[in-house]
Amino acid sequence: MYGTASKRISLSLLITMILGLPCTFGMMVFAKPIINLLFPNAPDGGFLLQIFSLTIIFAVLMQTTNGALQGLGKIIVPAVTSFIGVMLKLILNLILVPNPKFGVNGAAIASVINNFFAFFLSFIILIKSIKLNLNFVKFIVKPVIATLAMCACSYYLYTILIGIISVKLATILAIIIAIIIYAVMVVILKIFDEEEIVMIPFGTKLYKILKTIGIYGKNTKQQEK
Repeated sequence: MYGTASKRISLSLLITMILGLPCTFGMMVFAKPIINLLFPNAPDGGFLLQIFSLTIIFAVLMQTTNGALQGLGKIIVPAVTSFIGVMLKLILNLILVPNPKFGVNGAAIASVINNFFAFFLSFIILIKSIKLNLNFVKFIVKPVIATLAMCACSYYLYTILIGIISVKLATILAIIIAIIIYAVMVVILKIFDEEEIVMIPFGTKLYKILKTIGIYGKNTKQQEK
């Protein structure tokens, strides 16, 4: 039972990382263009959004971790870790927000630290409760490489487009291109192995397509020979 649970939790955390990391860094890179796109009368919110974007990765990982803990019967743990995070945020708000050096940015910083510590505590308890298969290269290095490639290519494209089309349209196109680039990088880097692809929704069909175009299946054929 725990073997299956470990695989599913590990895969859930990997999927969360793959989805959360590009959202975090994408929001940081395109914070100002996004603010100009959504709130043209409040262009000064770009830096604040950049800080808040750091909460995304920790918040989504915390949700997945807490869900896993609840599934393992540790229902109280998420409530306790969330409470500790909220209290830490309250203390930091009282310290940072009145400080002229931080002001409203202090609230954003407090939110980042709150989500980080809540996730960190839950994650520590989770890995002590069940053995997870979280390879560092697969879980951290490859998603970071894919994310950096996405950010670099899409932002470079954005700088070119703003000299040709409107800033709003350039922002939208750059974000769409970023999604495509990231998806391609995830496939090229083979972040998911064959077993994991089959486990995700529509994974069987996706695996057949990737195997047909030669992305997967090569190692298997070599082993059979």
